[in-house]
Amino acid sequence: MKQIATILALSVALVGGLALAKEGVKDPGVRARMETMDTMAMNLKLLSNMATGRMDFSAGDAATAKAAALAAAKAIPDRFKPHDMDPATDALPVIWTQWDDFAKKADAARMAVELIDTDTQDQLKQSLGAVGRACSACHTTYRS
Repeated sequence: MKQIATILALSVALVGGLALAKEGVKDPGVRARMETMDTMAMNLKLLSNMATGRMDFSAGDAATAKAAALAAAKAIPDRFKPHDMDPATDALPVIWTQWDDFAKKADAARMAVELIDTDTQDQLKQSLGAVGRACSACHTTYRS
């Protein structure tokens, strides 16, 4: 129960901060895209904290965070299909001129999230590296 309360407290704090960061975003498509990416990041952070011992490990809570991250990862290509832009976005316009590569990298991130093993803390720790590499591969080219 303490673990769930900690996750909820972190989620509320993070979502509150994200809402403030998005106040200047005018385009609803960009806002939805940012919220999807933030959901993925928030849940991957929770998993990372459990894997490294900064939070108590709970297989159930880890599975819940993985499911939320996976739902967000699956939504990435659809969130970027409209060429929505806003001065507050971190997305670079090159996404739409190199769509096939972007979509391939988004798919690699989704597959890496699918392979996260939430059975034990050690398995979680072992499986998160691929997610970090997949996210980094995309952000290096397509995020400012």
